[in-house]
Amino acid sequence: LLSLFSEESFYGDEDAGSALKEFVLTILKTLAFYKGRSLSRSETDLLDECSIALASCTSTSKDARLVVVRREGVASDPHYGYNDIALQALTSNSSKTRRHLAEIMCHLYEDHILWESENTSTKSLSISTWIGNTGLANTAKRCREKLSTMFESSFAVGEVHGAAFLGSSCIRAFRLAIAEESNEEDHSSISDCWEHCCGIVSLLGKGLAHSDIAIGNACSKGIVIAFSYDGQDAPSLSRELFDAMAIVLDEMKQTLKKFSSIDHADPTRASSLIQAAGLLLAASTSGAGFTKGAASDKGGDNSIDLGPARLQCMEALFGILGSAVYRKDDELSLIVGEALVKYADALGGGEWSAGSDSSLKEGPYEESYAFELPPHQHVLYTMFRRELVSSNPLKRNSCAATLLALMGHASRMANMNPSSVQRAFVQEMWKHLSLFQSSFIKLLADPKSKQLSRESCCKGLAACRGLAAVITSSNEVGGESLSQVESLNEELLKAFGQTTNYGHSAMMESETQAMERRNDDGDNEANGQETQVGGAAGMSEATLGAYREMASAAISLGKIDVLYSLLILSTNHPLWLVSDMRDRYSARALLGKTEGASVEEIRVSLRPHLGQLIPKLLRACNDPSKQTRENMNNLWLALAGGGAESRAIINQHLLPTIDVLIQDAGSKLWRARAGACGALADIIVGRSWQDLGGGGIEIDDEGSRMKPTASIRLLRLWKITMRSLDDVRTAVRERGDTLGRGIRALTIRLCDPSVSNLLEESDVYLSNAQLKQREEQRKISSEYAATVSLGWLVKYGLNQPCAEASGICVSCLLGIVDVAKPSTLQPVLAELVGSLLMAMSGLEPAALNYLQVRAAGNDTNSQGTSGPDRYDRLERLRINLALSGPIAGALHKCLEMVQFVDLDAQKKLIPELDSSLRKGAGFATRAATADAVGTLCGKCPAAFSFSGSTMSNPTVRLLRALYFASERERGVTAKDKMTHALGSLAELAPGKAVRILALKACERYCESSGSNNDPSVRKAAAATIRAVAVRASNHLSDGGPKDIWCKNVLPTAFLGRHDKDVKISSLWKDVWEEGGSAISSMDRDGVFGVLLQEKLLPFIVKGTVSALQSTSWANRRAGCAVLIELTDANILAPTPQSIGDGNSFSGEEIERLRQRANASSVLLSECLKITARNRVWEGKGDVVKAGTAIAGKWSASAPMNGETTELSEKCSWPLVLQKESRDDLFRGDSWFKLSKGKTSDENDEAGSDDTSNAANETDGQNSEDDTALDLSGENALGDDEQLNGEDAESDVEEFQGSQPVVFSGFCKVLLDQALRTGSNNSTEGVLPYKASALSGLSALLKSFVPDKDSKKYVEAVEHQRFIYDLVAPSLFSFMAENKPSNGKPVPPLLIARALECLASTMYDGIGADAGSAECADAVRLLKFFALSTGTKQPAWTVRQMSALAASSLVTNMPSRVLTKNEVITTVLQCSTQTLKDKKFWKVRLSGLELLLSLVSRVGNQKMSAVDSEKQLIMESILPYKEMIIDLARKSLADNEAQVTAAASKITLTIAWWP
Repeated sequence: LLSLFSEESFYGDEDAGSALKEFVLTILKTLAFYKGRSLSRSETDLLDECSIALASCTSTSKDARLVVVRREGVASDPHYGYNDIALQALTSNSSKTRRHLAEIMCHLYEDHILWESENTSTKSLSISTWIGNTGLANTAKRCREKLSTMFESSFAVGEVHGAAFLGSSCIRAFRLAIAEESNEEDHSSISDCWEHCCGIVSLLGKGLAHSDIAIGNACSKGIVIAFSYDGQDAPSLSRELFDAMAIVLDEMKQTLKKFSSIDHADPTRASSLIQAAGLLLAASTSGAGFTKGAASDKGGDNSIDLGPARLQCMEALFGILGSAVYRKDDELSLIVGEALVKYADALGGGEWSAGSDSSLKEGPYEESYAFELPPHQHVLYTMFRRELVSSNPLKRNSCAATLLALMGHASRMANMNPSSVQRAFVQEMWKHLSLFQSSFIKLLADPKSKQLSRESCCKGLAACRGLAAVITSSNEVGGESLSQVESLNEELLKAFGQTTNYGHSAMMESETQAMERRNDDGDNEANGQETQVGGAAGMSEATLGAYREMASAAISLGKIDVLYSLLILSTNHPLWLVSDMRDRYSARALLGKTEGASVEEIRVSLRPHLGQLIPKLLRACNDPSKQTRENMNNLWLALAGGGAESRAIINQHLLPTIDVLIQDAGSKLWRARAGACGALADIIVGRSWQDLGGGGIEIDDEGSRMKPTASIRLLRLWKITMRSLDDVRTAVRERGDTLGRGIRALTIRLCDPSVSNLLEESDVYLSNAQLKQREEQRKISSEYAATVSLGWLVKYGLNQPCAEASGICVSCLLGIVDVAKPSTLQPVLAELVGSLLMAMSGLEPAALNYLQVRAAGNDTNSQGTSGPDRYDRLERLRINLALSGPIAGALHKCLEMVQFVDLDAQKKLIPELDSSLRKGAGFATRAATADAVGTLCGKCPAAFSFSGSTMSNPTVRLLRALYFASERERGVTAKDKMTHALGSLAELAPGKAVRILALKACERYCESSGSNNDPSVRKAAAATIRAVAVRASNHLSDGGPKDIWCKNVLPTAFLGRHDKDVKISSLWKDVWEEGGSAISSMDRDGVFGVLLQEKLLPFIVKGTVSALQSTSWANRRAGCAVLIELTDANILAPTPQSIGDGNSFSGEEIERLRQRANASSVLLSECLKITARNRVWEGKGDVVKAGTAIAGKWSASAPMNGETTELSEKCSWPLVLQKESRDDLFRGDSWFKLSKGKTSDENDEAGSDDTSNAANETDGQNSEDDTALDLSGENALGDDEQLNGEDAESDVEEFQGSQPVVFSGFCKVLLDQALRTGSNNSTEGVLPYKASALSGLSALLKSFVPDKDSKKYVEAVEHQRFIYDLVAPSLFSFMAENKPSNGKPVPPLLIARALECLASTMYDGIGADAGSAECADAVRLLKFFALSTGTKQPAWTVRQMSALAASSLVTNMPSRVLTKNEVITTVLQCSTQTLKDKKFWKVRLSGLELLLSLVSRVGNQKMSAVDSEKQLIMESILPYKEMIIDLARKSLADNEAQVTAAASKITLTIAWWP
């Protein structure tokens, strides 16, 4: 194999012939071996390669052909010859093998020498002999027979396919042989051959439209082979083929129309058909004009005329342009042009009967005139008068490639062979050269032209120049031709707008074009299409932008010919990369040997002018127009080479290029601005300080400088970037965004001392000292760049009105901060931090604020979430978005550097933070400021150390600003951040300032309730105190001269724990816990008890009294909650030692008791005064509950009837028991004898609730998030540790003169409040209040229970009887009548509470001395209760309380009354009625308790044995024992556990009964 395929294998050495013969013989043996066998895939591939190799050998080597035909030089092989090759070309299974074997046969047929005998000369070989030797007639006959089968129902596709190629080879060989033979020979074999060949041609034509794609393509390719020729002129067509040719042309016309229509559009078949049509037209040129009448020797009325068939086929070719198949593949237009070239240039010389040297006929297209013209004139006339003026834009655009094929062929022939200019086709092209150029320019300016159309125009203009150059260089032309060439150049420059006369510019519309456009606009409007206005055919200035730049470059060089080369270099369509097209339409083929015909020549000519051309080319490469950009990029790559080579060229001219582009970026032309910005973004990548010009720090770039430095260029680049980002043109803004990213990366790179420049080859040999020196220089350059950049960015960059520009500046600032050193940032650090804080809200979209405010305006959403909740969620999202953005990142970096700068620089930050907090237009800025304060407090506490505690101290000023900002802020998240920062700052602030702020917060909290309700103020105050208590607890140990923490803050916190707002309550709880732990650890005088509440009891009482006296009902309720809490903790109660007889007390215990008594007296008096007033308001029942709770704690040990004890002498008891003071509420005041005006509504203070609308709740808040906060309230905050309006310290001692409350008077007040009727009866909350009053009365009565073991038992029972006589009549009357004065029935709830009160008043021995009053008769009372437990009573609460009242009555009535049969039966009746209630278990339980109270009067077995009264009671009840047991046992199966427990007690109690 090495010997065969070496460089000298076939043709180079003496033994080449033997090697070639051996190679060909091997191929033939291989073909013979596989002849007629079924083949595998690999064997088929082998035969394909063998056929390809053999075809290559036979096409180039005569020896190879001799080996195949004669087997010269090798042993004869009778089994395989050329006849076998022909046969295998028909029968092979591979289409590739069949095609190449047919090609081999064509090579063999065309070499006539092969078929001569050894004794015969070449000149004496006749056609008939040649036919006989080759067997051509038989092969053609066989092929004709095979082709005829393709129209049958079943046929062999492979045989038909092979017959098409083999038969076409026979036709080509026979045609060319006949054309070479000058003497006509009449022989039967020739006639047979003509017959078979004509039949094959006809069949190939009919097979063009075959449904099988392989057959159709084979037929079209067969026609190409059959009618192909090697010379420039087509051989004359024999008359024998006229009819067959006419049939083929007619079939070709129909097939072209079919496969170019929208239903059968097939670009592949159309391409093959077009090529075949071109060769058919070229081959039939000699038969042009032949018709049936002209053929005198031919007959047959059914024959088709050749001349008209040619013209119709031509029309079919023109129909391809702009058709449906062209839409699928626009490259077909160039193939059509190649076919038209073959038709037009088939005959180079000669005279035509209708030939004319005049110009094309003016006016509209005339078909009859066109058909009379010679082919070259026919093509041009049709193109210019019909196709180019078509209204179809697709057809117009398709003409560009067709015109290129025509002009390119003429220019190529003229450049390759100058003698070809005498051909008729070339002469015709020369005559209409200006028309071609104007057509190319018009198509190039068409706004709807595609890439292939535009690039075809570029190559076409170059071809025009190439043809003109060849013709003008000929000796036969004179000055007229030279002037015509100059005129062409001038017209082209005018079209591209590069002359002072724009009259013929393609960018300006002529009068004719305007008229055409108006006509087109009218048609488009009628068809509903959009019209385009401006320029040639409605195009804009950008359409010819790239070509204008090329023309400008050529003019700047003074070489117009370069323009044509640049036009060719700007093309990059894939079609031009195809091997045939690349050679056919290259610069050398189109331009010939004119200057600038090669890329290298263009580069050499441009080198001296690169400094001027580079800015223009780079700007054009970034033009907004995609067409201009693509063309100029192709041109730049062709000129500069791309990659490192183009980078090196730019480096040589970098500074002038940057300066020119900066100037162009400020041009009035927006396209120039866009292109310059894009070019700057490309060339500044990776540049160093020295690349930009070096130099020191300069911050003034105004004025003209002879030699700008790197500082000036950097500042100018930033200014250009900001201007482009805010440009009115979108394209400029887009390029500005790219430039912004580039300048950002460049600035960060320049400011980074650790980034080194790219090492060059010479840097490898630098010494260590030189490398160190270069590193020092790099650090200095980075400091220069950072100083210049930061100064401009802080002063101008962050204040840009354009959001995109600000974003780029912030991002760059973040990068600089990330890489720069703290020492570099120290001079501008404070201003930088302040600017970043102010920019936090500046870059936030305004739509977010609009959305948040509008969302808060809705009350509820679909999930029931309130508006403020949605507002807070949106606020959190906004803050998270802002704090996760680039500005927050830069701010964080700066704050991290603060600890590494000088203390003076740190202190400069505090005023900036205060200014940002006060002037911030959005809560994002305020939230970020709060975070910054918290960060600095932890990392740089020394920065907040200033002298003084007034507003002159920046720390104090910042502290107060944080408080009032948190108070005015609307969002919860921002409030929390400010409060957190306030707590951190309070730890470092002066103690006096913190105490003043705490006092102000407490005052604001107390004021912001009732009609002045402001939840935001109350929450801000609570959060402020909590922040101080949690984060600045060191201040709690120093309360100042006023001891504000114990006297003001903690009492307020104790009250605030009961705020109705859960969040505020939680904050006060934290204050109480944190502050209490700090206060409890301190040693203080006059403090009693263990609990913090008792230690601060005087101050808590003072705050509670203020709350009870407040006009806010919520404050009153909070005060009541405090009273209940203190009572439950036994703080508002006697000390444990004071309860009982004969106890001794120390002085401290007495003082402790006195403190408790005084506090209870004050609070009980205040509660009683509020209760006694007639006005009913929501929460007044809490006052009753609190008052009764306090009174209940002191009632058990209260002195009775004015007696004095050891304790009563030492301290005033808050409650006394006196029967004589029937009309007193307070001892000796005769309260109930006074006029009613004392308790009327006019004397009651008008209170108000805290509930109000959303407007009132946010009255003190910032209504808009993106506005600065109003901190004017800060001016009212003085510098003295004293509350507003507080003149002197006043504790609870001022209330020590309060008289003790009379127990009976308290009961009468409660009874009066519960049973009274009046105008307020319809007021909302009256019923709950009355129920609360009755419940309080019941609790108060239950608190006074005489101890049977006490010495004062009898006296206590007498007082109980006194209270019963005082209360019971009113209660019984209220229950019995059940109809108040207003006529409405009494609510069952009040009846139940009244029954409960009546049960609580019952004393031991009730009913012993029954009088006339019904309430004093135990039996009548019991019957009344039995009636209330019956089925007629619908209210289950009434039934329950009736049974419980009966139980109390049974427990306290005398035994002589209880033993009555009437009483026992009534009791059983009540129990039975209640136990029948299956719905309410409490009713059943009350009935069992009634039974239990009855059987419990018997006592246990021992007691009944010694006590005759209990024995008598048992005997009275014993007859009903079975009934009682039955009721109890039935209740044991109840579902309620308490019911079963009560039943069990009953059974156990009577278990020992007999």
